[in-house]
Amino acid sequence: MKILIIDDDEELIDVLEDLLKTDHEVTCFNDPLKAWEHYQENQDFNVVITDFMMPKLRGDALIAKIFELTPNQSFIVISGFFTKQFTDILKISNAYIQMIKKPLDLFELEKALDSISKIR
Repeated sequence: MKILIIDDDEELIDVLEDLLKTDHEVTCFNDPLKAWEHYQENQDFNVVITDFMMPKLRGDALIAKIFELTPNQSFIVISGFFTKQFTDILKISNAYIQMIKKPLDLFELEKALDSISKIR
């Protein structure tokens, strides 16, 4: 699978990249604005893994932008909490979205990726 990872926590990005690069094509950004620029020109990701709370552009705003370009994009959102605004976005989306609470459980991440691979 082609996976886009967006998180301002560089240590988490390193862990995810090391875990996933063996079996997947992984692209990582620690700046959500740079990730958005990249996505606008490269929309062929099977899944976008993103944090919710990030400087410059929150995860819910990033997801809303991505939905405008790719309404069926799959997401895994990793966060310590989720807002009402974010859950409202989930209700109007046609996409497949998994939410994983921090601290990250790698087994839960693998299960989410497996379920996305079955629908893609």
